[in-house]
This record gives sequence, C-alpha cells and structure tokens, in this order.
Amino acid sequence: MRKVTGVIVLCLAGLWCLTLPAWGGGMEISGVGAKAKAMGGAFRAIADDWSAAYYNPAGLFYATESQLTFNEVLTHYRFTYTPDVTYGGYNVGYFDGKIYNRYKVLTNPTLGGYARFPFAGTTIAAGLAIFQPFDRNISWQVFHPLNNGAALPGQQIEHNFDALAVNLVSAVELMENRLSLGISAGVLKNDLVYGGFFLRPNPVDSSAVYYDQVASRPNELITEWQRSEGSGFSPNLRAGLMFKATPKLNLGLTYAMQTKTTIDGESYFYYYMPDIPYYHSRTEVSSYPDSINYILSSGAVYEAVSEFKVDVTLPSQIGAGVAYQVNDKLLIAGDVQYTLWSQFEGYQFDYDFADTSLTRNAALNQWMVQDMNLPAKCSNAVKGSLGAQYRYSDMFVFRAGYSADQSPFDEGTLHPAFFDPGLKHSINFGLGLVFENIILDFATEYTAYSESTDAGNTDISANGGADGIVDNMSGTYGGSALESIVQFTIRF
Repeated sequence: MRKVTGVIVLCLAGLWCLTLPAWGGGMEISGVGAKAKAMGGAFRAIADDWSAAYYNPAGLFYATESQLTFNEVLTHYRFTYTPDVTYGGYNVGYFDGKIYNRYKVLTNPTLGGYARFPFAGTTIAAGLAIFQPFDRNISWQVFHPLNNGAALPGQQIEHNFDALAVNLVSAVELMENRLSLGISAGVLKNDLVYGGFFLRPNPVDSSAVYYDQVASRPNELITEWQRSEGSGFSPNLRAGLMFKATPKLNLGLTYAMQTKTTIDGESYFYYYMPDIPYYHSRTEVSSYPDSINYILSSGAVYEAVSEFKVDVTLPSQIGAGVAYQVNDKLLIAGDVQYTLWSQFEGYQFDYDFADTSLTRNAALNQWMVQDMNLPAKCSNAVKGSLGAQYRYSDMFVFRAGYSADQSPFDEGTLHPAFFDPGLKHSINFGLGLVFENIILDFATEYTAYSESTDAGNTDISANGGADGIVDNMSGTYGGSALESIVQFTIRF
C-alpha cells in the first residue's frame, strides 16, 4: 500500500513540475461543472458527470448512473489598470491613477446529461452538453481625447467574446474494465462584441505648409472609436482516453482540436477630429470646408457604418490527469494541460464600407476606411491543477483544489481588452449534498492575478508589417475574480 501511495504522490508531483515553466490562460474559461471547479479543475482522470464533455468524454463510460444536470455560474471580475501611456514623453489623454473595470456580475447557465444503454452487442454512454469553452467579457473607461471636447462612449473598451458549445458526447470501452475512448463533438456558436479606440497618426504629410497648424502636438494623433458586433459558427471536437491502471488509480489523456471561425456583422465608427479654432476660423481656411486642413482642425465628429468580417482561430490543447482513490472516503487528483495559444493572433478586421464618402475629401476618406486590427502576440501555455474530494458521509461530500496558470500574452503586448496579466493563482472549495435521486453541488473559486507592468509602446506586426498604431496599453495591471456555481443533478 505504501509503495502504491508513493507512486501516486510521485505522479502528482511529476505533473505539477511539468507546469512550472508556464501555465495556461487567454480567453479560455477556467473550467465547467461544480464538482470539477471545486477540485481546481483536476478532473481529467475522474470525469464522472456531465462535465466529462469538456474534461474527458471517455470518463462517461465508467459513470454508474444516468444523470441530467443544470448549473448556474456567477462571476465577478475586479480588475485594475493604472495607465502609463505617453507618446514622446507626453500624456495623450489617459486618465491618471488606478482604474477599475466597469462593474458587472456575469451569469452563465450550462446544461448536460447522459445515459448508459446497450448498443450493437455492447454498452455505450451517450449524452448532450451545452457549455462555454471560451469566454471574455470586460469593459473599461480609460481615456479622453486631448484635442477634442467630445466624450467617447461610456464603454470605451468593450470586449465580449462567447463561444457556446453544443456537443454530443459518447464513450465506449476498448479494454474491459481498463480502457475507454470518448468523443465530444458538435458546433461552437461564436459571438463577438468589440468596442475600442485607436490613436492613429495624423495623415497630414510633414512637408505640407500647414503641418505645424494641424498636426503638431497635441494633434499628431487622431482618435478613432469603433464598435463591431457579429457572430459565426465553427466545429468543436474533444477526445479522450481513460485508463484504469489499478482499481484505485485512473489516468486520463485528452485532446481538443483547433477551430477557425469567420465572424461577420456590423461596425460603427466615430472619428474625433482635432479642434483648433484659432486655425479653422481663419478666412483662408474656413472658405474651403472640403480641404483636409479644415476638416482636421474642425473639431467635428464624423460617423460611419460598415459591414465587417474577422477570422478567429481558437487554439488546440492536450491534457493529462491522474486520480487516486486513497480510501473509501478520500480521492486525490492532478491535471496538466498545454494550450497552443500561439495559434491565436487577435482580430484582423476587414471592413466593407457601403459609402466611402465620409467627408468631402477623397484622400481623407481613404485614410478613414482602412482596415484595422487588434492583434495579439501569444505563446503556448500550460496550466496545472491539484484537487481532493472527501466523502464525509452518504450525504455530505467536501472538495477543495488549487490551480495556477500564466498569461499567454507576451511581455510588452498587454491590453485591457485581453486582460490576462502575469501568473494567476486560484483556490477552490465546494460542497456536495447527496439525496436519494437529487444531488446539489456548490463551488467557489477565488483567483488572484499577479501584478504586471507593461512599459513602452508596441506596434505588433501583422503579417510581417506594422501599421504605425500602438497596439498595447502600457501601465500596471492586476486584480482578482470570484466565481460561484450552483449545480442541480437528477439521477435516474
């Protein structure tokens, strides 16, 4: 017994050590299901409820009963950003001091169920699960243009990306009482809302005789704000193996495929031209309202509407887990997952303006309708989890877990829209109440984000070239998140 326990402890330690160089993050959720979340996400080698569709579909085969589950997730992000953005050493309109994201409690209901039944001379487990493998929902107010008195919309930065999976799940046994294979496949409905501002270099040529009047500080940057909202669909596939090495030891191995989706919809634009009254009021300027020097000093806010499309790549992932039933009451588990976040490159918006006559100046119109992008520079990342479950009695089950993961976003590329700075640590607790045919599960997760500072301006190259627009927002990032789950399960 001591030898077996020693081997299991060594396996858990090995998994944990593999996670030390890097941890997972990005727009991926931290997990699904109250049982799994209470154990810190260390569930790949357990996967004995509906959340197997996410963690390891092979686990469904060894589930001893059929279930139907509904849960509700409540999430509160409390993030902070302290801007330190300057151009040439000068402030360009960012607010001073620590800024909090706009307060919102997010809700996310999920649903799943499965059953075991005979099929073609064998037994299979099959079911349906609805969950979100990727999600980002955050908004900020951080800026006011120095050269235009008009205010940007309240949600100056808004990023809401939801990938809702509707998956059919099935599992079969490959080796009797030893090895099972599971598939979770379906469709992702991907919804994107992105609102944000770009500080674009003034298009006036430096050789123009009026350059100093319309393009010198603080008018060398022009604020463009846009909001894009659209949706698209893509395939979704997860596969797993569950190996029962001994009656007490389970090993799990999983794979989630890369998926690409094209999202299309509608974009709204506002262009905040510098307000230079001493110049545009001159007779020799105001007499030519179609001229570029008048428009770029008028203080006007131009509006436009366009159709858009954007290709989004969601990364592939591999994972492994180990679980050991120490005795009739105590179960311990460990997980590690490796996500290829280098496949995600942010958003490259492709616009299709039906009307390109935004102003009465053709050259300026061409500048205003250029495609824009919100690029992301990411590295592959790993996440590690440890969890335990203690069955106190037939009615009460206690769970706890810990996980840690690292932002995949490279240093020097942080942005409030892709808020994920530094190393994150999560502590989890949960309780299960087991009745005759009903199970109530509760879980709470607290995540602390390590403070991270981005210094300097970065123009992230897109397809090998730069567009002259700073893509990161330098400053100090930090914060925390609190998530609670209530889960209701019917056994039959």
